[in-house]
Amino acid sequence: MKFSGFAATLLILCLGTTGFAANKTLSLATLEWEPYVGKKLMNYGFTSEIVTKAFKRVDYSVTVDFMPWARVLHEVLKGKYDAAFPAYYSDKRAKTYALSNSFAEGPLVFCKKKDVNISYKSLQDLKPYRIGVVRGYVNTPEFDAADYLKKDLANSDEINLRKLVKGRIDLVVIDKFTAHHILRTTIPESVDTIEFVKPWLQAKPLYLAVSRKIKGHQQIVKDFNHGLKQIAEDGTIRKIMKKHGFDQMQTSRKRVL
Repeated sequence: MKFSGFAATLLILCLGTTGFAANKTLSLATLEWEPYVGKKLMNYGFTSEIVTKAFKRVDYSVTVDFMPWARVLHEVLKGKYDAAFPAYYSDKRAKTYALSNSFAEGPLVFCKKKDVNISYKSLQDLKPYRIGVVRGYVNTPEFDAADYLKKDLANSDEINLRKLVKGRIDLVVIDKFTAHHILRTTIPESVDTIEFVKPWLQAKPLYLAVSRKIKGHQQIVKDFNHGLKQIAEDGTIRKIMKKHGFDQMQTSRKRVL
């Protein structure tokens, strides 16, 4: 069959930016990680909604299954699922999976009571204070190696926040979104008494990790990035964040995801 110049041009336009991947359904794997993603959260959480909306803009539909993170990575590595989210970057991971542009960012921060005056420029400035950390969590290499700091161990972020509210510790090192979620859902009476300290310890970008085992993985990443750019520029991401209660915040950190 021969196409005229006009017909060929029309065909290309109809295919759109996603080429032959248009209307494809992708299987995504993720974990329970509130407030970023979770079965009980509205639309499975804000990261799930961002990923889904970005794909929808470029004519993909997605299914989302939940499982432990180690299994998420294994299943995607083997190509049993098309992609995983939300994933942290590492050089090894970038070689193993095809990573998208970052679609959210999770700040690791200190938080304190508003009526307590604490500021710092370096970790050395925090020597006088009792800092709540969760047993077994990885924070930053510098903080974890700082043996001169007074670190108060607890079994969960929620326990640390409750200790902070009661004045038993001075600071908590925590993911900003995790802190916001815990305060809003389990200690709502203390929401207005806690604030975050600048500078952040670290910001962890989050990525979509696409299996290199599936055909067209590079095109999927390209298409996702295109859709992501669209929903960032037209304010959709901002609306998603506001809907999920994060309108006053940036875009986690789960220790060692």
